[in-house]
Amino acid sequence: HGISIDTRSLKSGNLFLTIEGKNQDGIKYIPKAMKKGAQHIISSRSPKKFKMKTINIKNEEKFLNNFAFKKRDASDAKIIAITGSAGKTSLKNLIKDLLTNYGKTFCSPKSYNNHYGVPLSLSQLEPSHRYGIFEVGMSKAGEINKLSKLIRPHIGIITNVGEAHIENFKNLKGIASAKAELIKNIKKDGTIILNRDDKFFNYFKRISQSRNLKIISFGVSKKSDVSLFSKRERDIFLIKTKDEIIPLEIKNINVYNVLSSIALLKELNLNIKKIIKYYKTYQPSEGRGRIYEINRYNKKFKLIDESYNANPLSVKNAIKNFSSIKKNKFKKYLLLGDMLELGKRSKILHKNLSKVINNSDIDKVFIKGSKTLTTYKNIDMAKRGNIFQQEEDIDFTLNNIIANNDYLMIKGSNATGLNNLTKRIIKGN
Repeated sequence: HGISIDTRSLKSGNLFLTIEGKNQDGIKYIPKAMKKGAQHIISSRSPKKFKMKTINIKNEEKFLNNFAFKKRDASDAKIIAITGSAGKTSLKNLIKDLLTNYGKTFCSPKSYNNHYGVPLSLSQLEPSHRYGIFEVGMSKAGEINKLSKLIRPHIGIITNVGEAHIENFKNLKGIASAKAELIKNIKKDGTIILNRDDKFFNYFKRISQSRNLKIISFGVSKKSDVSLFSKRERDIFLIKTKDEIIPLEIKNINVYNVLSSIALLKELNLNIKKIIKYYKTYQPSEGRGRIYEINRYNKKFKLIDESYNANPLSVKNAIKNFSSIKKNKFKKYLLLGDMLELGKRSKILHKNLSKVINNSDIDKVFIKGSKTLTTYKNIDMAKRGNIFQQEEDIDFTLNNIIANNDYLMIKGSNATGLNNLTKRIIKGN
């Protein structure tokens, strides 16, 4: 009936596993877990008063991985695993919403993509699930290998390779090598879906060929198996596959996520006509590009919430998507926070963002954080808005500059706190 390490999400009948973390210890939450209906406590350190309900083990993490492995063994679902430097969660959520139209679908929640998140997600698989979609993240080499050995996907998708977590690698090739660990654990006669426009496409292709996997490519490149044939007015995109051209009206979705999702649906031999209208109304998940109508400062404007996280590739993609919105008597503003975990390359990568901004149609850029100072100094003078020290400064400045129908995009790493600011703006606080 599933397993939980968090009483906030625990459901009646779940097993409660007592994980000891940096800030919290699951032992303290056993009484709450029992009140919420935990079937058993799984622990190496459970208090004696819960002896009758406790299954004693030697190592919690090892138990979790073994439990997940067995749940995966018992599943007949078609399993899909997604990795990449940017767009993993957005693509996972898009695919989940699409596949739900064809059968019962399980999708790993939120960003459950690490050494706890992946086995916890696998543990929720049920015999009735027809599809299972899992996100695989990493901060260093070897992590994707370990996680994808648990998942054992039938189909893998690599979105792209960028500088996320580059502080733990010598260069981009090291990151690509870590992403390729997914390919090594796709089941025999399985499929890999690759970004043809990514600089490491041929590298991934060679590894996939060595395992005799079926390779499907997507991208703007006309050589792709699923490609962007052309774009017409009113957000109409023509998507070309091997056997048809599909007209799609796309709003507020990264075109690469659209292309890779079509590639997956084709590989699963599903009727795409069934979900064509879905792309028009689709909204990205919270913090990943969702657009909100905001009433604030006695104005009505649009907020693009890109505040969940930030790395060089995801920021560039967000800015390009922002620029794709055609101007019509309104202005565009960007509030940018620091990108973290970039190590020695942090300064040059922040500087490189200024080139993307200068080539965009963004009117003013505001920054919050010490690292984005490098970005700000290299932005064209006309695009420089302000340097914010405190959140009070943000409201004071925006109150005086933003007008009706304008757009504001907020983007930054979680630790910058911009995601909390965004939530408060959305809630009206």
